[in-house]
Amino acid sequence: MKKTIQLLIFCFTISVAAIAQNPSNVKIKDLDLQGFKQKVWNFDKNKSFTRIGKLPIILDFHATWCRPCKMLAPHLQAIQNKYKGKLIVYKIDVDQQPELAKLFNIQAMPTIIFMGSKTSYKSELGYKDYEEYEKIVKANFSL
Repeated sequence: MKKTIQLLIFCFTISVAAIAQNPSNVKIKDLDLQGFKQKVWNFDKNKSFTRIGKLPIILDFHATWCRPCKMLAPHLQAIQNKYKGKLIVYKIDVDQQPELAKLFNIQAMPTIIFMGSKTSYKSELGYKDYEEYEKIVKANFSL
C-alpha cells in the first residue's frame, strides 16, 4: 500500500512538472478595466464597438463562486493552448469588474464573448463542453 501511494505521488509530481514546463501552456490572463481598454476595446475613445488588435479574442465572464465557470475553465485553457498565437482568451471576474459586466449586459455566468471581427461579437451563455466551444471557434474565427 505504501509503495502504491508513493508511486501515485511520484506520477502526480511528474505530471505537474511536465505541465508547468510545457511551453505550449499559455496562461489565460485576467483583465481589469484598464487592461480591457488597452487590449480589447477603449470605449472611452470609441463609443461603438471597435476591437483592438488583429487576433480574435474570447472573453470569459465568470465568477470565482460559479461552479459551471470552474468546469468551463479547462476547456478554454485547452482552446488557448491549441490556438496559441492565433487567438487570445481573457478572463473577466464579474464581481471584480462590474463595469465590464455591465458594458456587455452580463446577467448570468459563464458568458463567453467571441470577438472575431473588428466591429461585432457573439456571446454564448452557460457551460458547454470542449467540442461545442471548438465548433464555435471554428465557425466564428478563420484560423
